[in-house]
Order: sequence, then structure tokens, then C-alpha cells
Amino acid sequence: MNIADFWQIIDKARTSADSWEDMHDPLVALLAELETADLMLWKQVFDEYQRLSYKDKLWAAAYVINGGCSDDGFDYFRGWLTAQGKKIFLNALADPESLADVESCAEGVEYEDILGAASDAFFQKYGLSRDYNVFHHKLDEYPLPEQLKAAMASEIRYAADIDVEWDDADLPKLLPKLCQTFDWE
Repeated sequence: MNIADFWQIIDKARTSADSWEDMHDPLVALLAELETADLMLWKQVFDEYQRLSYKDKLWAAAYVINGGCSDDGFDYFRGWLTAQGKKIFLNALADPESLADVESCAEGVEYEDILGAASDAFFQKYGLSRDYNVFHHKLDEYPLPEQLKAAMASEIRYAADIDVEWDDADLPKLLPKLCQTFDWE
């Protein structure tokens, strides 16, 4: 499993479904076909991308787009962002305002189901009941190699102000295009 494989699986699941909202079953099916090591590494790569995208300005964008955004909501938003593919994901980190031009971006974009796709695939592959301790124990056997982490991080070009602290009053200046697109006042 490498970065290209990760994104190819995302893209194949999305294109084989009618829309990103329907890609869970195709994604789980694709992941269930993988060898255990690749399935676990896919999950590790997904989790690392989630960690790398935990940025304040991106959270502000999610807040504007979704009309508010809790901690869990930001996880689901980043799940949606990952489901859109590598280009949109990386563009959003370089410039969260780029999301104003994403066709699938509409109020309420969250994709919680992608967070559990790898565990769903694992349970399906092995016919196991949903014992998450078993899944996490297996996941621990396949840590993400440092070289792969470094490669992932090296592809990201963050906006200069990606870690900016903000509140509601700051949003029109921080994200004017998104605020206009989503009628943020």
C-alpha cells in the first residue's frame, strides 16, 4: 500500500457509485479484497491524512459550508474531503477557499461512514462480529512506516495561515469567497 494505491481505491469507489454519498459499499468491497497488511495500511494512511488535515482554517471552511461544525462534524467533513479525491483534498489544504468551486460541496457535507470503512471491510472479509478490539489489535500490527508518513506530508502545501485562530466574526475576512458562496453573515 502506498499513497497512489490509497487514492486509487478512493477514486475507484467514488466513480463506481452514483455519487460520493453512495461510495461506502463499493469502498468496503474494494478494501475487503486487499491482503490484510494492505487493508491495515490503507486505514493507517487514511488516519494520517485525517491528522494532517486537522487545521484551523480548514475547520473554519467546514464551519461556513456546514453552517457550524462540532469536533465530530469536523471529522466527518474531513471524511467527505478525503472522499473527493487527492486533488480536491490537497487543494483545500493549500487554499480552503478552493472548496467554493467544488461541485459536490454543498451545505451539510459530512461523510461519517468513510471513517469506519476499513473496519467494516475487515469484519466482512473475515466474517467477524464487530469486535473493535480485534480490529484495533490487528491494526497495531501494521504501523505506518515513517518513510510513508514523510512522503504524505511532503505532498501537502498548507496555506500560510492554515493554523490561524478564528471566531465567527473573523470568517468574512478569512474566507470571503466561501462566505459569499454559502451566504454566511
